[in-house]
Amino acid sequence: MFTLILSFAVSAFVVIVFKYLNATRKPPILGIYQQRNKGYWLKFIFMYVLLTVKRLINEGKRLWAVEVGQSSNGTEQVHKYDSNLEQKYIFGDHPKAVDAVYFNGLSKDGSAVVCGLARRPNHYCDAFLYLKCDGEDLLLSPNLPDTHLEQTESEQEEYSVQGIKITNFMPMRTWKLSYTGEMKSKSNPDKHVKVEVSLTWSAAWAPFNYDAHMSPSSMAGDLAREPWSREYFTLLEKLHQTHYEQMGYIGGIAVIDGKEHSLDMPCLRDRSFGPLREWRNFHRYVYHFMFLENGDCMAVGSVSEPTVLSHLTIGYLCKKADQSVLPVDFCDFHLYQHAENEILPKDYGFVFKSGCKSYAVKVKVNDEDTFYIGKDRVAKFYERWCSVEVNGIRGWACVEWHYNNVRN
Repeated sequence: MFTLILSFAVSAFVVIVFKYLNATRKPPILGIYQQRNKGYWLKFIFMYVLLTVKRLINEGKRLWAVEVGQSSNGTEQVHKYDSNLEQKYIFGDHPKAVDAVYFNGLSKDGSAVVCGLARRPNHYCDAFLYLKCDGEDLLLSPNLPDTHLEQTESEQEEYSVQGIKITNFMPMRTWKLSYTGEMKSKSNPDKHVKVEVSLTWSAAWAPFNYDAHMSPSSMAGDLAREPWSREYFTLLEKLHQTHYEQMGYIGGIAVIDGKEHSLDMPCLRDRSFGPLREWRNFHRYVYHFMFLENGDCMAVGSVSEPTVLSHLTIGYLCKKADQSVLPVDFCDFHLYQHAENEILPKDYGFVFKSGCKSYAVKVKVNDEDTFYIGKDRVAKFYERWCSVEVNGIRGWACVEWHYNNVRN
């Protein structure tokens, strides 16, 4: 009996090995999105272990810094490592370096603030502002849909350009956002109004750092799909940027043609910087910033940068009940299934998993606008304001759809 079982096991093993060695490589979907191929599970296990160990080492370093008195504990006071992240990035001699700050806030009544300012070398910025106050039309900064702006001498080295000014007041705790100047109405672009905005963003959750907090299983799966080589990992390191996000609230006053409006809403803050940002390398991405009636906030999306990661799941969940910030472990939102032809859906859904729980998301688009980044409009963005439902809990969202615009 034992001999029979052993013979069967050996035969099955030989068949499996034969199929593995002779497996035909699956081509990328639409010529872009890599699929699981031979060696996927070995690569997955290797990357999962590597990323898990790296995460444990990073956490150990943070705890050790607190233990030996080199840093505060990161709760009552900001951890030294996080505080250092908030400093302005020095470009050096990197011609395509970037230092970007971004806010995206939205309230239940439809009020909204979306502001981005990316410092680039030679005193240029990619910057824009959207403002929606209750009872007013959506307002756009004057240069939209273009965002490539030149700083004046007084604005240089600051997050400041053409009336937009962003200031770090307290690292990982408080930022200031102000604007003084004209804005134009979306429904009537020829109509300009005088606007003064003074807002304060305050953190409500700990920051989510994409270098340290991403799900090892999700990241390992995305990396394992890609063809590996020495050149691949060299390029992966070359294109790396520091990127972290933090959920909180933004509030203050907006004065539109002399009429004062109070603003108070949940809001994401995003910061990214690095020696190289080339928008031509990105194929597209979709990122959902969602705020629910129960106080939970979440960011969930997919990114395609075919040179290194043709499909990357990103995101996290901020739970109000215990103030936890959990990475997204899985998401079935595949870019090739959603508007690859740039015909964007008005309603759709997807499922993601975080903290051993599944979340079913329904999205319905209410309004949108389009803008470009780069002097030559290399990147095209759709900013979409939506109603959402997550596991039956209603909420609201701003969803950003990005497309490589070089081909257009």
